[in-house]
Amino acid sequence: MKLTREDFRNYIKDYNDDEIFYRDLYFQEKNHPETFHDYCLNLDRQFISNHRLFVPELQKEAWYPYMQEKDLFGDLTGNIMFSKHYRYTPIFDHEHEFFEIICVYNGTAHTTIQGMAHELHTGDICIIPPHTTHSIGIFDDSLAFNILVRGSTFQSTFFQSLTADSALAHFFAHVLYRKTEGNYLIFHTFDDIRIRDMLENLYIEYLGHEKYSYTFLHSMLIMFWAMLLRYHENDIESILTKDTGSGSMTEILNYLNRHYQNATLGSTAEHFGYSTSHFSTLIKEGTGQTFLQIIRDIKLNQACRALRETKLSNHAICELVGYESPEHFMRTFKKAYGITPGEYRKKHKI
Repeated sequence: MKLTREDFRNYIKDYNDDEIFYRDLYFQEKNHPETFHDYCLNLDRQFISNHRLFVPELQKEAWYPYMQEKDLFGDLTGNIMFSKHYRYTPIFDHEHEFFEIICVYNGTAHTTIQGMAHELHTGDICIIPPHTTHSIGIFDDSLAFNILVRGSTFQSTFFQSLTADSALAHFFAHVLYRKTEGNYLIFHTFDDIRIRDMLENLYIEYLGHEKYSYTFLHSMLIMFWAMLLRYHENDIESILTKDTGSGSMTEILNYLNRHYQNATLGSTAEHFGYSTSHFSTLIKEGTGQTFLQIIRDIKLNQACRALRETKLSNHAICELVGYESPEHFMRTFKKAYGITPGEYRKKHKI
């Protein structure tokens, strides 16, 4: 049975038994620290075990410090799970093999990612990649929930929304998959009702367990990523965008996608207020590619689209994407794809 939007809002807002347990535990420790240990010793151990609750005072070892995909998803048909973050849950560091997307529905949540503290607010969507140590804490009436996604499903849904924008795809892949500490992406969507409604629809679909629900969820997740990118690709925070000065990396890449035909390293650096050498380093650190590699990939991506979708000649396409000569275009294209533009057109003719 599908929930109404009002049903869902009551579900996410109302305290369940586990949250009440955690809330009582939190205030007992805060208000009566001198008797807290004895309080914990007298808790109902069977209730704690049955509900898989975390009581640090009674825990002798780390609580779920690492989870594999098989531990969470098991033999489930679906690759996407939703879970409400229980308010007042004791903070614990953990990591896992799958992606976690923290969605702050209302209020404020505090998270730590690889030792770096972040304060998330209403509308924030925080993507935490696999193998990243993190924690989250909510100790008031704020509301948040998690979307847990298998790595392969995240790859196929998130990056499917970026096929027409290779520069951004490289940037996001670099942020989410590079082997450094503190990787994350935060979309600051603020009070965007479109994003809020889509999140509600996703969660309602998940809770409804209707026929073909997982097919719906997969398609809706693609739409959700597309909405984030359409409306908030310039409202992104990551380890690589916190100190970019006058332009975020996504703004720089969007600029290059609009001006790739004649953009140079010097002109783009000047546009964003950087020296050429500093801007070159910033691009390399932010995307894993050089400026020339990014421009090349954008040009070739646009050329491939023209070959697939139009009847323009190679010479016309060469001029369209900004190559100096058809010969240069042919050499670059064949080096990148192993075939000529004409062979590519025959192979991908619509």
